[in-house]
Amino acid sequence: MKMEGSIPWMKLNHTYAQALHTIIPKVIEDHLLDMSHIKEFRSYVEHYPDYSSHLSQTLHRSCDALFLPEKEYERYIEKDYEEGVHVGIAFAERNYFTIDLMLHLTHSTRMCSIQRVLKAIKDVETIIDSSPIIERFFDITNKRQNSFFKGYINEQNKKLKHQSIRDPLTSLYNRRYFYPYVKEELVRAQKEDFPITLVLVDFNNFKEINDRRGHQEGDRVLKKFARCLSNIHEGFDGAFRFGGDEFVLVLSGCSEDTAEKLAQNLNETIKQIEEGASISYGLIQLPADSFIEGLNLDMYLNLADKRMYENKQYTKKIKTPE
Repeated sequence: MKMEGSIPWMKLNHTYAQALHTIIPKVIEDHLLDMSHIKEFRSYVEHYPDYSSHLSQTLHRSCDALFLPEKEYERYIEKDYEEGVHVGIAFAERNYFTIDLMLHLTHSTRMCSIQRVLKAIKDVETIIDSSPIIERFFDITNKRQNSFFKGYINEQNKKLKHQSIRDPLTSLYNRRYFYPYVKEELVRAQKEDFPITLVLVDFNNFKEINDRRGHQEGDRVLKKFARCLSNIHEGFDGAFRFGGDEFVLVLSGCSEDTAEKLAQNLNETIKQIEEGASISYGLIQLPADSFIEGLNLDMYLNLADKRMYENKQYTKKIKTPE
């Protein structure tokens, strides 16, 4: 879309630019009025009062871009696309709108802009051909809308994936994700030749803590406990909550002996940070050379569970403070 040579450049800039910049407050006013019947939008604007000013800045930059030389215009489009993706991500993170409302929001912004821009161009008394400006305007708004939705949808997909594999309270992985995670680690272990040990962890006396202090305090303790599991060693990302006070650690690169030391250290840490708390655990090393598709992970979990029960018999019971 080359504009140099097709129209008198400086004259075009001077003729249309001022008119287009002047209509921006009206575009925003039209847009806010168009969206005012939507409760979620009103709530969003109330919580983020800079919405209108950010929109105004974007529209002013778009107006300036209409009159840029071709190479500068291409750089602007590339930069604006990246910014649109980031804005879409921010909207998804704030979690105010459904996808239908997002479609309505972007459609409203675009249509209010189109109506005002076309009218402003039509009202300018000049014989200069305005079609290159209109063509660029549609190019900018189309790409901005596409980039916005790319960021929004990608972020929503990330959130959905996170929700599908994470425990909502502790943010540890959930039981559903345990099986594909371990199988992926076994593939890696076979290629790189390292051991994998499962550690089944039970939070001793959690029921008493929960009953005495209340569920809210119990949740706080579980979150603190989950952070300890996640930090069992540097770079660790294999902690799972199976439900209640039952957790599993997938220790890649750790033999049973190493895992035993880590579990003992974990128990000491738990005792220090939360009065009346301790853990019982059972561990078992997986056969890294086994046929992955035929590996019965539940069998190994049951073996670890039996060892945890044996460990529990020798664990000193700690009374919850009155």
